[in-house]
Amino acid sequence: MVVVELKPFNEILKTVSPFKKLTVVGCEIGSGRCLQGGLKEAREVAQFLENNGKEIVEILTIGGTCLVEKVKKLEFKETEVIVSLACGAGTQLIAEETEIPVVTGVSTLFIGADYHREIFVEYCTACGDCIISRTAGICPIARCPKSLKNGPCGGAINGMCEVNNNAECVWFKIEEKLQKRKENFTIEVSFRDFSKSNHPRRFENEL
Repeated sequence: MVVVELKPFNEILKTVSPFKKLTVVGCEIGSGRCLQGGLKEAREVAQFLENNGKEIVEILTIGGTCLVEKVKKLEFKETEVIVSLACGAGTQLIAEETEIPVVTGVSTLFIGADYHREIFVEYCTACGDCIISRTAGICPIARCPKSLKNGPCGGAINGMCEVNNNAECVWFKIEEKLQKRKENFTIEVSFRDFSKSNHPRRFENEL
């Protein structure tokens, strides 16, 4: 899931300082799941802004602001600015569908795993060149601080990462899993193909 972090309320207030009438939009899929931008947080942001002299026209949440068909159904009335608590993709989609200024109330962090809504850990950078079938289902691009794709750096001490002393070297974890499967630890991975992560990327299904 996409993990976001709610911006400090004072920062949001500063961003919307030129405007009087505001609409706050939350997202129940990503932002809501990590308790940073769902309906509850949208109401809290709205209350803070209202307490600081802003007029809240409406508080909206939809099932997913990255879904075009849902965003197209949104109607914004008598508002001067939209405060979006959706991820970067959802916020940009809202901005594409309206002439009303759109500002973000969150920072999009990463694609991660959800540990009971309390801890979110980065598992994927969406690099476009997935190799986890060959690395025991573990992504070294996302989970190694150096994003090393072709094996460990040699700086690990007793299996611990030299960059983050509190984390086990991800390549040690990969080797350990491969050994348990009785697979040889021979990582034959080509150099990273950065052409697959040129921005902006696009994917089309053949229907």
